[in-house]
Amino acid sequence: MPLFTFYPCRGDGSSTAFETFECPDDADAILRARRVLAEHPSSVEVVIWQGERRVGAVDRETQPA
Repeated sequence: MPLFTFYPCRGDGSSTAFETFECPDDADAILRARRVLAEHPSSVEVVIWQGERRVGAVDRETQPA
């Protein structure tokens, strides 16, 4: 299974942590990013990478309340 890296980012774009998870595909990685974002209340988005490929990002503004 592919390994994805998730970077919770603050409002200034900085990230002081990262998490890695194996996910079957990009869609599952995006779902995982939503969970990572929920676990990091000081973050405004989570950026997802698979190796050198940027998969995307999930931000708090697009998350349901």
